[in-house]
Amino acid sequence: MAHSNSRAASGARLLGDDVQHLIVWYHVLRTQQAGATVVDLAVEAAGAGNVDDMTLQHTDGRREYWQVKASVNASTPLNEEWLFEKEKDKQSLFQRLYASWVQLSQDSGPRPNIVLATTKAIEATDQVLAARATTDARIVETLRHGTGSLAMARTRWADHLGVSEAELLEFLDRFEIRHAQSEKEWREKVRDAAIGARVRVDDSAIAVGVQCVRDWVKAPRQRFSPVDLSSIIDSLEIRSTDSTGLLVIQALEGNPRARFASHAIDWVVLLAGDEPRTRRQFSAPLLARPLVLRDLASSREQLRAAGVRTLEVDGPMRLPMWFAVGAHFGSTAGFTVGAQARDGMWWSSVSPNSQKDLAISSVQDPCDAVGRPWAVSVSFAVDIAEEVEIFLEESLPDVHHVRARVPHPGRAALSGLPHAQAVIFQLREELRVLRRQLKPPEVHLFLAMPAACALLLGHAWDRMPPTWTYWDMGEPGAYEAALLVAT
Repeated sequence: MAHSNSRAASGARLLGDDVQHLIVWYHVLRTQQAGATVVDLAVEAAGAGNVDDMTLQHTDGRREYWQVKASVNASTPLNEEWLFEKEKDKQSLFQRLYASWVQLSQDSGPRPNIVLATTKAIEATDQVLAARATTDARIVETLRHGTGSLAMARTRWADHLGVSEAELLEFLDRFEIRHAQSEKEWREKVRDAAIGARVRVDDSAIAVGVQCVRDWVKAPRQRFSPVDLSSIIDSLEIRSTDSTGLLVIQALEGNPRARFASHAIDWVVLLAGDEPRTRRQFSAPLLARPLVLRDLASSREQLRAAGVRTLEVDGPMRLPMWFAVGAHFGSTAGFTVGAQARDGMWWSSVSPNSQKDLAISSVQDPCDAVGRPWAVSVSFAVDIAEEVEIFLEESLPDVHHVRARVPHPGRAALSGLPHAQAVIFQLREELRVLRRQLKPPEVHLFLAMPAACALLLGHAWDRMPPTWTYWDMGEPGAYEAALLVAT
């Protein structure tokens, strides 16, 4: 039994070390990205009290002191009891963090920030932590304005520290909890940061970085500037030899990956609506359209100048924007693009299979369509042909409607990336043949497909007439023109 307890303790210690090392390596990679504000990073820093796992100094003088607490199970969730728990005559974790903050506040400059990073999840029934106002569990506003039971909790927390309520709130203004992020999730964050730092993202490269941090811990009290860290990364020989980058476009809401992307664009203010579900069109289309196209052209040139040729694209955005991004970073521009789909990453470099089961048809006589604009409805996720037809009858009565449909539109309509590529290329090639016959001056494109598929379709959409994409307004037969893509 003693042997079993020892193994459990060792497992907890190893997990704690792994999470701490991943967190440090993540911040090392962050220092290598454009716009990074960290000017000094230290591990097991001298004079940092109980918050010496990692310290960060920023250009504006801000200081962050990190304490990492990992857990191998969920038997003790993140709650007040865990923060206040005392072992024998030792101070509680919360008391130790406060004491360190008081000590570090004696230094000149702004008062430091204390960050507690833990794999534990907040207990849903905890009176204070569950009522937090923000996702990082900064509980200061919860306690500052709390009444009733929360006012009693404010007194209880102050009494636990042996300070006044004003002094408690002053500390909580500088206290954050980064909670419920597992070792796996920190590894994913490391991979994202590595893309922006032009460092390899494979497991072996991460292992090299983590081992480097372990070596620092064995020889503590070291401090590093971003230049120092760049030289260390070079010495580890883990710089990315390919030109992979991350492009994050925020249209429906923010995306935390934007902080460490190779390039990020924020278009949230361009769309009408108060929250993601209602953001379905531009609030001022005549102003927004040229701005979007200019941003895409600028990002393409910046990424090309940086040597990026393979590009992961992340949203959130609606299908017209996914298509436009794919078109601006198309194969003819020399880019390979990819995005996360339900079954993993979908890359434009993957070859199609032989499953070309897309049916392309029209209810009109093609002879009557010569020289007329096209409307192309593409039904993968759901059959939208009839709804598009209703819209066309009212808004674009002179267009020739071309319908493209897989046999059974729905969530499982595409068996995977090779199938998606097969129908994308089939659609493009058959439309090219029709174009030579019918000579349409422009195309109006209506999409119902996964976001990654819209990206890949845009990537392949060359040698086609100028193409208008359309917002789905969420009502039967309701569409609005979104963006004009010239290929």
